[in-house]
Amino acid sequence: MARNHWFILLLLCCTMNCTRREERIKNAREFINEWNYDRALTEIISLRKDKNSEIQYLLGYCYLRKNEYAEAIMYFRNSLEVDTTFKDSIIRTYSTLSQNAIKINEPDRALFLYQEITKLVPEYEQASNLFLIGNLNYEGNNLEAAVRAYTRALQIDSTSDEAKRAKPRLIKSLAAIGNYESALTMSEAEYEKLKTAANLLLLSEIKFSLGLKHFNAGILDSAEVYFGHIIANQEPKSMLDDAYYYTAEVYYMRGSTDAALEYYKKVLRLDPYQKGEMTKKAKERIEEIKEKK
Repeated sequence: MARNHWFILLLLCCTMNCTRREERIKNAREFINEWNYDRALTEIISLRKDKNSEIQYLLGYCYLRKNEYAEAIMYFRNSLEVDTTFKDSIIRTYSTLSQNAIKINEPDRALFLYQEITKLVPEYEQASNLFLIGNLNYEGNNLEAAVRAYTRALQIDSTSDEAKRAKPRLIKSLAAIGNYESALTMSEAEYEKLKTAANLLLLSEIKFSLGLKHFNAGILDSAEVYFGHIIANQEPKSMLDDAYYYTAEVYYMRGSTDAALEYYKKVLRLDPYQKGEMTKKAKERIEEIKEKK
């Protein structure tokens, strides 16, 4: 008989504990709905060691909304280790915050939040959101962040229309931050896949930038090779006079004035109105060479 009493007492205690726990969860959710995350935490923080996916999720949610990301990750991970009941809710919470960051022009924060999702749910990837973040950074001239977003997005999706639009922007961003080698490798690969005028223009822009970089550094052989790409293709027309002029300068610096003169004259022939900046410089060099002779 005494044994039955102890069993009933134990059962009552368990029931009361469960009831109190459910009450705390209910209270926490009510405070969360009121955006009172500190008060919500006081309701359930004493249950932080409880192997209950809902409690762990609510703790993570409160810390996330308080911008305490390490704690949020820890409790969300605890929740997912118990079961995956709240996986979609976790993804949705981070996604909503990331979208809000995009709306108020905080692309770095948006990218960070998407990366937090993948720490918790590695199979979750949304390339379209990463492309959007890349575009926002690109348009805001935040090019290093654009490179990070585009690079991650293209690892997920490299064939969609969004990906095709993003690739030229990634190439230009890489070049703009001084990563010419990666920009060149990527632009050459894109041109080989699809030899369009747009791809040729982009490749030529990268090679011209590399040519100018080597020219300014006094590495004349390499500069000549890069400028020679534009001359060999005779495209794009908008860069042809620059390529001829700098090739002439390469020969001039080597002391090969006859070869330099030929290239300077090509600059003049490309400008029927004789008013361009390269034309003016070429004329000055031609006069200088003639005077020395």
